[in-house]
Amino acid sequence: MRTLFAITLLVFTASTQASWLEGKMMGVHVGQISYDTDGLYDDYRFDDRASSWGLYTAAPVNDWLDLEVHYNYLGGYEIKDSVFHYWKDRFHSLTTTARFHTHLTPQWSIYARAGFGVVLLDQQAIIWEGGSRLDTASGGGDIHLGAGLAWQFHSKLALTLDYQLHSFLMESGYSDYLQTLSGFNAGLRYTF
Repeated sequence: MRTLFAITLLVFTASTQASWLEGKMMGVHVGQISYDTDGLYDDYRFDDRASSWGLYTAAPVNDWLDLEVHYNYLGGYEIKDSVFHYWKDRFHSLTTTARFHTHLTPQWSIYARAGFGVVLLDQQAIIWEGGSRLDTASGGGDIHLGAGLAWQFHSKLALTLDYQLHSFLMESGYSDYLQTLSGFNAGLRYTF
């Protein structure tokens, strides 16, 4: 009897959830990001490109507008030739965006997105040779912009290619620096 009740409850819950998820989307993307540090690290050598990845969910508002929530790992860079023995920055962002889209054909669509969120800077440094590691974290506002192309190759699946830009202020010493992280991503989107 308990088993029958559990199965009935599971089927009822799944059917209720399925109707609630109708039209919602979920996606994943990978890509490469490049850093523009606005002159903050001009005296140092560092690799200004890194791999990035992200996850997102989207809910349609109407035929041309979706609301999205994104988590992005925006990579990191390591500073070389500085007074620091070791210095590494890693960036994460959580943003909410509006995605405006239109179909070019039944399978192809283009879109643009704009939104706001937060960026987390995770920083690790060893200030002198043999010193202990210093771990810090800071956050700030993030402006998230993007544009892309989607190919709906299945009724539930689409491949995406997009350009994204994240921009935020970073305080260092007596000045604020506008950091910009931008790059291209390829992704897969599932529609419930």
